Amino acid sequence: MVKYQDQSRGEDFLATVTAVADAAGLEVLKLVEVSGHGLEIASGAVLFDPTAEPVTFPGGIALAIGLQLGSPTLPAQLRSLKEAGYVAVAYKRNGAADTALRRAARASSLSLLRVSDAVPWNHLQEIMSAAIVPLGALGRTLADIRPGDLFDLANAVAVQTGGAVAISDPQQSILAYSTLPEQPMDETRRTSILRLHVPHSKQNDADYKRVHAADGVVNVSTQEPELRRLAIAIRAGGVVLGSLWLLESAASIEGESDGTLREAAAVAALHLLHRQTSYAASLTRQIDMVRPLLFDANRVELTAARLGISTATVRVAALSAWPALKSAPNTLRSRMRLFEIVRASCAVRLPSAVCGLADNIVYLVLPQSDANTAAFQNNAVRHLVRSASKLLGRPLLAGLGMESPVASLQTSRVDAEAVLSEQLWQADERRLDLESDNVVADRASLGPAPYMREILVRLRKEGLLPGIFAERIAAYDVLKKTGFGATIRTYLDCACNAISTAAALGIHVNTVRYRLSRVEPLFGLDLADPETRLLLWLQLGVGTTVLKRDEKLLP
Repeated sequence: MVKYQDQSRGEDFLATVTAVADAAGLEVLKLVEVSGHGLEIASGAVLFDPTAEPVTFPGGIALAIGLQLGSPTLPAQLRSLKEAGYVAVAYKRNGAADTALRRAARASSLSLLRVSDAVPWNHLQEIMSAAIVPLGALGRTLADIRPGDLFDLANAVAVQTGGAVAISDPQQSILAYSTLPEQPMDETRRTSILRLHVPHSKQNDADYKRVHAADGVVNVSTQEPELRRLAIAIRAGGVVLGSLWLLESAASIEGESDGTLREAAAVAALHLLHRQTSYAASLTRQIDMVRPLLFDANRVELTAARLGISTATVRVAALSAWPALKSAPNTLRSRMRLFEIVRASCAVRLPSAVCGLADNIVYLVLPQSDANTAAFQNNAVRHLVRSASKLLGRPLLAGLGMESPVASLQTSRVDAEAVLSEQLWQADERRLDLESDNVVADRASLGPAPYMREILVRLRKEGLLPGIFAERIAAYDVLKKTGFGATIRTYLDCACNAISTAAALGIHVNTVRYRLSRVEPLFGLDLADPETRLLLWLQLGVGTTVLKRDEKLLP
């Protein structure tokens, strides 16, 4: 059991709910309901799924992702947590009233920690785990800290320097920060903690460049004269892995903290490398575990059971960024970045979803439990796509497959891929508003387009597309430098209206009429015949376009 050290008595004591809340800080959470005077012992933070029975965890703090604050089952859920040994529940309001939850917590003798809506759940779990430890680090050296535990490292450095510490990556995202009580605080640190990113400004960007370029500790100016900010780059060889920042009182002896920061930067490099390696291994394990669920019909049911999918039916969503990157290294980094962002977003909006990755597509397997599930998931995927697009810096498109039994999950996957293929093509053709909710679609919202795609794919497999007439017209256009193929294709797309065709092509209507009059003498094709028009439309237009767009996405 983790202990705190009482400096006044020179002895250890166990971490309490109140002490953990104080260590996490008001920027992250607030203790709004107190049971047992806040002196109950906290032993760890655990993700809690409101739809399942909680695992037994004496002293646990339940991170209640997706908890419905107005649900009539709240009292029963909190009683089950209490019976399983939990001492507190961490939750988000997201603008909703929490009166019923607070009443249920008092009845169940559970403390309540209200989390800031701006703090992601996966980050909160790290903060809570770190907050249980901080005062226990007083007697330890930096080298004693468990590899990869950046919050513990930040706390240890803060103890040694008497200031507030933050660790960031080269892109100015906050990876960890010290959580000791009564630390120095300024607006930059407060905003960075809430956003998990340093606010972008010319000054902040210049400060980071200066720190990354320097070999030692850099003194960075602050707006508060009573505070001093020091920073040092974290390197492995010649590669900058991040930076370590210390905010301390300006009254502190100048230069006293430099040695600690240099030592901490060397240790932090090992922690960051360990963290990167562990995280990459974790992503790879998950990808490998989910792959049979998506692509191996013989193992789908066994894999579903291993991944905790207990519903009889599921839906698959297929997501991809647009446009695709050309460079292979960039594509690899991009798809892994996309997978990380989507997986993290799912922890908040769709905690029951299972995430997978194959080629340039991220898949979500969405369990279906009742009639309202699909509508909820559609809305959640739209929110997920919006937020992930902002983080990725590129538009994200999603195709939702049909509901299928778990054993036939691949049917839903193929359906989702067909919808996504249509979305990508529409984006390429500038037919899709990338700022609208239409970036998330299913067959119902797309109409006949996916069905036409399936017909065309089958025709291609039979060798019937692009076809002899399209080839004959294309050969003539190349030989004579004419534009019969484009004219006929546009004419058919414009419902056989010569004026609309001329406007679309930017030529005179008489030119269009002349070219159309030459189609039958040159190629033996009667455009007045509906069957001929259908065949040419398939061969010259939709057939060629759809087949090309499929090749961009699917193997």
